[in-house]
Amino acid sequence: MAALSVGFLLTVLTACSLFPQRPVASFIVEYNVTDDIMVVNLNASGSSDPNGDAIVWYKWSINDDVTFIDPLDTKTVPMPIVGVRFPDEGKYTITLVVVDETGEQSDPVSQTIELPVIE
Repeated sequence: MAALSVGFLLTVLTACSLFPQRPVASFIVEYNVTDDIMVVNLNASGSSDPNGDAIVWYKWSINDDVTFIDPLDTKTVPMPIVGVRFPDEGKYTITLVVVDETGEQSDPVSQTIELPVIE
């Protein structure tokens, strides 16, 4: 019985805020969202926080010549989906870090894409 109590206590302690976990960044690239084949949506709706804290900031890192067209002309936004226009055909590496309401940041997650994609 004592071993069961200790195991239960450890499970409860690791699941509570005594051992907070960092948020987890995740995103997909949505192609052909407009008539302009150089525009994509970056969708980080799949990002999460194991502690249940809200994700409040999405920090995108892409080449400086990329234009954020929706919702804002900025690379740090409070919403998970942004529209981006790439200036030229080629390969681009996109990196995302998310921040939760306690200020904890995720590890960066990256994808390399090649444009244009014609479907």
